[in-house]
Amino acid sequence: MVVYAIVPVKRLGVSKRRLSQSLSLPQRKALTVAMLEDVLTALKASVVTKILVVSNDPNVRPIAEQFGAEFYSPLRKGLNFAVEEAWAWCMRNKADSVLVLPADIPLVTAKDIDVIIQLGSGDHCVVLSPSRDFGTNALFQCPPHLVHANFGVNSFTKHAKEACNKGVAVKYYYSLGVGLDVDSVGDLRLLQKVEKKTLSSQVLDGFKLTKN
Repeated sequence: MVVYAIVPVKRLGVSKRRLSQSLSLPQRKALTVAMLEDVLTALKASVVTKILVVSNDPNVRPIAEQFGAEFYSPLRKGLNFAVEEAWAWCMRNKADSVLVLPADIPLVTAKDIDVIIQLGSGDHCVVLSPSRDFGTNALFQCPPHLVHANFGVNSFTKHAKEACNKGVAVKYYYSLGVGLDVDSVGDLRLLQKVEKKTLSSQVLDGFKLTKN
């Protein structure tokens, strides 16, 4: 089975604005790059066949190429439009299934990814992994495009509802590695406390943030 992974990435200069009171712009950029590299490292070690990094920031391209990933610059603005375009790209390139992962889940592991793919490796199946606020931190579809991209507030419920309405089998997977997307100071603290060596945690240690 040919499995493509899509990793959407915002422009580095505007990423993680909600952390602006705790981190400077250069620090936010460094953290964003580190988290992306952690995600790409996990994907490279997984059963995923091909990785597609999606961004309208040309500075992201060399990071993608460093990991042997393809780079795609979407024609339209907005996450959901970008993911829909990326799905179409993957299907044109003979994808049997597609996994969408955000670039800010640095604790994700190759094992997480492999389990998600194994769960969904049947006909007409969607696998969903929720974030802690019920967004969608992983969306796997076999075959691709069984449901539309509906990322944003309450997207986990929206994706599940559409799949059920279409009679598509839905399976669920959760782990801290997939569930922790870094958007708040509390998320930073949790990332620092987890006993797992990631590039992101090393970058945070360099910022000298307290762990309390």
